[in-house]
Amino acid sequence: MDSLTQVVLGAAVGEAVLGRKVGNRAMVWGGLAGTLPDLDVLSGLVTDPMSALAYHRAFTHSLPFAVLAAPVIGLAVHHLYGGRDVKVSGKLLYPAALLAFWLILLVGSYLMPIQLFAIPAIVSAITLVFTGLSGLIVGIHVWRGTRTKGSNATFLQWTLLFFLAIVTHPLLDCFTSYGTQFLEPFSSVRLAWNTVSVIDPLYTFPFLLLLLLAARQGRRARVRRNLNRAGLLISSAYLFLTVVNAVNVGGVVDNSLQQHGIGSLRSIHSPTLGNNLLWSATIQTTNDTFYLGQYSLLDSTRTLNPLLPIAGNHRLLVPYSEDRELEILTWFTDGYYTVLPGGAGRVVLCDLRYGLLGRDPSDPGSYTFNWTIDTTRRPVRVVVEAGTSRPEPSGALKDLWSRMLGK
Repeated sequence: MDSLTQVVLGAAVGEAVLGRKVGNRAMVWGGLAGTLPDLDVLSGLVTDPMSALAYHRAFTHSLPFAVLAAPVIGLAVHHLYGGRDVKVSGKLLYPAALLAFWLILLVGSYLMPIQLFAIPAIVSAITLVFTGLSGLIVGIHVWRGTRTKGSNATFLQWTLLFFLAIVTHPLLDCFTSYGTQFLEPFSSVRLAWNTVSVIDPLYTFPFLLLLLLAARQGRRARVRRNLNRAGLLISSAYLFLTVVNAVNVGGVVDNSLQQHGIGSLRSIHSPTLGNNLLWSATIQTTNDTFYLGQYSLLDSTRTLNPLLPIAGNHRLLVPYSEDRELEILTWFTDGYYTVLPGGAGRVVLCDLRYGLLGRDPSDPGSYTFNWTIDTTRRPVRVVVEAGTSRPEPSGALKDLWSRMLGK
């Protein structure tokens, strides 16, 4: 989900683990650990677009990364506040921890089964920014004279905090339609349970409010713990509700296909941006034919409306199926894509998993993700087109809101 939500979740987890012992430090470090996996977006600054696409929500969002990184960061933070569970000089510990963090990222990234470029640069960018954010926290402590004041937690307790704050980030992302590669580097399979949008105010804002109220209480106050627990419980209950909605919409998809006499090879459905009321569905009926549909929980009938047929036109890319950049796109879209003509030896590959933003399925700008591919060179390359069309934001939002209210 969005970075604000992940910071809130990480901070709440940190508070639940160590808030009573170390106070707001638990929230601060938990929030930083919660946003750490999303630093993989820095790959877009130092490598090619397809490598960045494959790297986002990959190794930094995996269980192995959480397991390996947590003790490294936990030991450094434990030592920062005066802990001596491991008797090592700070002059040696901090550079060693920094190197270990960099090596974990480097080796894990090289082991990924997808071919990536500029891995050392990606890893260095993530390490540099994470170090800078950590240094900012330390600097504030030094400026306020609070670095060595207050109680400390053990090395194992700090490790537990960082593990849980990091691992809950990709677990939450698994509920989204974008998904995450939770098992990297052992598998590039994206876990996407498609129950919640990548941005959902009803999940985030109550959680954020309760966390802020908890932070204003004394660290040993019972109301602080209760407020934080309430935030965790309410957000978890909302996630459970989205699962119920997903199961319900799955029944609607099956019912619609039966009503229209459409047989499907497979289908997916997920909520549209910013809400859990309006859902989009993508159905594959043959190797090269799809249907796009919508259903609002406020609709008066349990059927997809509209239900539009879409030609996949996959034959246009058959000659280039083994080219690296096309392989990454077909993997990323999980085969749910249509190919539109782009002119001058170019085609546009459009991701069908998220439905239509506009009203014209022949317009590449009507899709959440689309990539222009130059087929005049080999291997084919994704090119950046200036002035790519997009539906008018106000019009798209108006259509979304109108459809959300039901038919």
